[in-house]
Amino acid sequence: MITGILFDMDGVLIDSEPIILSAAQAYFARRGIETKAGDFTPFVGAGDRRYLVGVGEQYGLSLDFDSERKELYELYEEAAREASSFDGVHRFLSDAKRAGLKIALATGSEHHKALINLAAIGLSEADFDGVVTGEQVRRNKPAPDIYQLAALLMGLGPDQCLVVEDAIHGVVSAQRAGCAILAVPNTFDASALTAAGADLVLPTLADFGPFDTIDAFNKRFKALIDQSGVVYGANRIVVKDGKKREHPFEEAVRAALASRTNAYAPYSRYKVGAALVTAGSGKIYSGCNVENSSYGATICAERNAILHAVSEEGVLGIDLLVVVSEDDPPAPPCAQCLQVLAEFCRPESEIHLVDVAFAEGRGGVHEVYRFSALLPHPFIFPAIRQS
Repeated sequence: MITGILFDMDGVLIDSEPIILSAAQAYFARRGIETKAGDFTPFVGAGDRRYLVGVGEQYGLSLDFDSERKELYELYEEAAREASSFDGVHRFLSDAKRAGLKIALATGSEHHKALINLAAIGLSEADFDGVVTGEQVRRNKPAPDIYQLAALLMGLGPDQCLVVEDAIHGVVSAQRAGCAILAVPNTFDASALTAAGADLVLPTLADFGPFDTIDAFNKRFKALIDQSGVVYGANRIVVKDGKKREHPFEEAVRAALASRTNAYAPYSRYKVGAALVTAGSGKIYSGCNVENSSYGATICAERNAILHAVSEEGVLGIDLLVVVSEDDPPAPPCAQCLQVLAEFCRPESEIHLVDVAFAEGRGGVHEVYRFSALLPHPFIFPAIRQS
């Protein structure tokens, strides 16, 4: 059960990303360097030190942040006078306090900047049960240190805490710490935050809805997660309307058959092709078996198709898999492939086994199974089970 909430600050409580960007660009402009907004994107959520020093490195400028922070924060404080909090922040904080949840601020920013931000939106350190800032840890986000320390300060285990984040680095940090994660797409889009590991992405904290007890909070959080996507193995996938293909099976058969012709099987002479249809995009990815002199290094067609899909889409769900082989009956995925498939399949995901004759339209054999019929009890790592 969640009994504590750990809030990131920049991009979560306050719309500060445009402010630090403006301040940092002004800092570099004073040194004759005209930066672009995109220069800073890789360092969002990694703390102010990395934010400034990282961009400096791109332009061949070696910076000592400890010497330069005063100027940066002076520029920041000037711009922060126009800052505002995001929709729902104050009500969410108020509800959390009334419910009896412990709350902490856990920001990669320096303490001085945190005070500027809090004052700009009418808050102070006293509004939190604990405050952890970037200079208190040796490793900033995406390392888990900040959220682990914040949980410790409140006397809670990370698994008892919900992290509220807006940045990829922050989501990764929270996931590594072992916390549940609620993300708001104020800096990165929802799909990127979900792919990074967020359990739930809401447009704003106002969309969470009111709560007045710890139990009510936990029930609401679980209900929102259940509404936010479909569980595919170890992942929760948002399935968008308009992504479904009209004839996914036929297209997947053609793709699997084409991949089979490229199979590298000089030892067994047993060629296999596979193709899968993903839930999030509706795209088709194929693969073939690739053997090796060290036979344990051989990779099956099914896993090759999965690796192909992950390399293109990241976190995914599999609606349908086709396996083409010259066998009667057609060959099913091996046990190792089934376990890998379990990471991305629902029990209802369709596994189609066809022979070459069927794939070429010459009759042949076609068998279809639910994934759960082939692997009724898959192993999913306990810490990342979605249901």
